[in-house]
Amino acid sequence: MVTPTCSRSVRRTWLWWTGDKDAAWALNLLLSSSHWEVRGLITVVGRSCGRHVVHGVRRELLEEQAIAVGLPLLTIECEGETPSGAYEFAVRDVLSRLGKDGTDFVAFGDLSCPRKRIGRSLLLEGTGLRPTFPLWGRNSRRHADELLSAGLSAWVCAVATAEVRSDLAGATFDSRFLAALPDHVAPSGDSDEFHTFVEWAPGWDRRVSVKPSRLIECGPLTLADLEVAPAGVRVSEDRFHSLAREERDPFECDARLCRVIRYVDAHLSDELRLESLASAAAMTPSSFRRYFHQHVGMSFRQWLVSHRVAHARRLLRRCDMTVAAVGRTAGFSCSRTFRRVFRARSGCSPSQYRTRYLATAVPAGKRASWTTEAHVGPPPQSTRTGPAERHPEGIARPSKPFTMAG
Repeated sequence: MVTPTCSRSVRRTWLWWTGDKDAAWALNLLLSSSHWEVRGLITVVGRSCGRHVVHGVRRELLEEQAIAVGLPLLTIECEGETPSGAYEFAVRDVLSRLGKDGTDFVAFGDLSCPRKRIGRSLLLEGTGLRPTFPLWGRNSRRHADELLSAGLSAWVCAVATAEVRSDLAGATFDSRFLAALPDHVAPSGDSDEFHTFVEWAPGWDRRVSVKPSRLIECGPLTLADLEVAPAGVRVSEDRFHSLAREERDPFECDARLCRVIRYVDAHLSDELRLESLASAAAMTPSSFRRYFHQHVGMSFRQWLVSHRVAHARRLLRRCDMTVAAVGRTAGFSCSRTFRRVFRARSGCSPSQYRTRYLATAVPAGKRASWTTEAHVGPPPQSTRTGPAERHPEGIARPSKPFTMAG
């Protein structure tokens, strides 16, 4: 334990509380030492969304944890778009008041990230408080093993998708999760590659049972939205991910992919270059290829063919353009290629598809006016945000995108 010197025999501290495994273990060490008096927990949530500013865990769940450990929770509220300076001012204002009330330290649960340690220390400047790091210098693997051996129970509530597979959000923090981490990611996740929410740890009075309900794409993170679980009910991570895959639409939930699909729809009849798509996603071409495949489940080229065929089907249903014109509008420069790809994806030729649609979907008396519904531009927005629809590419599009609200 890294402990600054203090003239008082019992050091009074508040613990910086994120609800994760490391904060819970730092609390366990502090409470087991006669040299420390833990006065309470400090956390920061968004004023509008009511969620932790880092990993999106709901405020009420953090409050349940505080009840379970028997300590007061001091909640600092900040707006989600608060500039860094305003955030630091709000935090320092609260911490300065703690210093005037006789508190000596703020404890943090970091293990080894110098950047975070420096940032914590700077945050306390001018408050009269000093930082302490009870877990500093611990071996990441041995630390994780110690937590699991002690029976600590936690969910992985968020992952940084640039470092960790998005489908690991909503996993339980256990040996299977650790084995699934990339080699370059430490088992502690001390550089914020992933975040956890603790249900129980040694010394807690009771368990805070939660269950993941959905996945939320929020900038560089994939979040598992946690809710209070009814007594005796526990959703397995395999069942959760089965449900999440059925409900999650990456193009509605991921800001990068939203920009990409808007760019694609605006240039669907053009030759789409990988460099332009990567630029829309603010990524390098190689990173974009990996990112797209990881989040959509297929390569961009495979998805684009399905997307173009889906648009061609809409045109065939809604207007009387020639088949060759439909192909060009959907982005197929060669009419022969369009017919071949369409047949492979639809089981019939474009002309047959149109004939079958007219025979089954358009009443005979209204076929004369059918041509007035022509739409020759990019697919209208309503085709992506209306009631859930199973598209040919196998993605179920929900009626509303997930948001951090609620």
